[in-house]
Amino acid sequence: MPSPSSPHGQITLQQLIARPELHLNVVVDGALDTSIRWVASSELADPTPYLLGGEFLLTAGVALRDLDDAGLAHYVTRAVRTGIVALGVGLGPVFSAAPAGLVEACAAHGLTLVLVPDDTPFVAVTRTFAEMTELRRVDALRTLADATRRLLRAASADQPETAVAAALTERLHSWVAIVGPGGAVRARAGHVPPAPVLGALADAPDPARDGAAVYPLRSLGGAALGTLLVESAPPAGSTAHAFLTTAHGMLELIARQRTSGSVAPGQLLVPLLLEQEDIFARPNDDQDSELWRGLLAQAAGGDTRAKTLRVVVGCAPSSPTPASELHRWRSLFDTKLVTISAEHRTVTLITRLDVTERRLAALLDEGWSFVVGRPVAPDQLRASAAEVRALERRAREDGGVVRVGADLAPVHSFIGAASGRALAERRLEPLLALDTETRATRLALLRAWLHANGHWDATGRELGMHRNSVRRGIDQLRGLLGLDLDDARVRAELVIALEYVE
Repeated sequence: MPSPSSPHGQITLQQLIARPELHLNVVVDGALDTSIRWVASSELADPTPYLLGGEFLLTAGVALRDLDDAGLAHYVTRAVRTGIVALGVGLGPVFSAAPAGLVEACAAHGLTLVLVPDDTPFVAVTRTFAEMTELRRVDALRTLADATRRLLRAASADQPETAVAAALTERLHSWVAIVGPGGAVRARAGHVPPAPVLGALADAPDPARDGAAVYPLRSLGGAALGTLLVESAPPAGSTAHAFLTTAHGMLELIARQRTSGSVAPGQLLVPLLLEQEDIFARPNDDQDSELWRGLLAQAAGGDTRAKTLRVVVGCAPSSPTPASELHRWRSLFDTKLVTISAEHRTVTLITRLDVTERRLAALLDEGWSFVVGRPVAPDQLRASAAEVRALERRAREDGGVVRVGADLAPVHSFIGAASGRALAERRLEPLLALDTETRATRLALLRAWLHANGHWDATGRELGMHRNSVRRGIDQLRGLLGLDLDDARVRAELVIALEYVE
């Protein structure tokens, strides 16, 4: 377990010093449970201007050899003020043992002093620390992914609030309670205080009073929908804190859906499946396989044989009403994984069906527009959702159905017709104002020149013009448009703008 002084799960001095291959020897034990930001080395007389604090500082003693006890004490004082957590002295080049004055100064300031043997390179200490840090990071991500899958199972339960509270208690090792706006306890897990105490905690103005952390549950408009109470809040930045944040968001969504008359588990699962990373990164046990089969069945109308799924976003002409729309969408796409956002005027769903224009016809007639994702394997749902959302603006502007991966120019796929026409009008306005014949000639010249990457001869061959005539024509366009045609960004905008000129 991380020490109290290591809230982020960082490597501590004790853990690094304990590595047998380094052969480090502690001379002064200041605080071995302190976490290390980095392992740095320096032979400067004063390295502190180049440090951030939290470092394990290594030195061969070059800058210390001529210092008396007062000088060594001053060196240690500066290090402590900067926040150095330990000092390591290499044996061999300068010292064969720790200088007495250095030992005394470190002991006086409570600074850990470590001796590094001459057969342990400083870079080996740094590399070992980096490897330990990376292993800790990977382990933290794995732990968070496992915990998030636990939340998915909780969201699928008949009583999701109770299941989420149980998952939190299991992960945080503390009691958890969910209290409604009127003080009624809706769910609890662990050794929870009596209901009157919970009600008083939920109404407390201080978000951390009497040993409990308080997390309000609010509507989109800011109205109070309840309170999540946790016996003790995990440290910010820890995997437990990330898990609590996800659970809090889920509980808030449950509370919001309760006010709109729907608490369908599918609405809770869609954001988790499309926004949480690595949920199915390691489906290595029977519970994970069972979880995925259950989710797949919800997206596939009970058909667990489906191998691929699609993410679909429908853009509404006006704010959809969750209570009245949910059943229609679930029926139309044969999926329970549907979530409706009145705030963003969208419906997001996951389905195993092939989404045809015929299936969407009635909704298109009502003014809806759609982005349809490509068929993907379960572990690609999050990436597919990112592709779909990138095209949402184009669907709203152009209407109809936009399909990810369709044979469209990438710019058209993302910018949308309205934005493209606006760009063309802004950049090419003086040229478009010319008479029809002159405008056509100069547009043809500009297109050919841009297509030839500004090469006079290539442009001339394409248009049957002499290179000097091409040069004069481009100079005239430069003056007419008032643009620096040597700027690559300007030329890129013109290439796009020309695609939207009638």
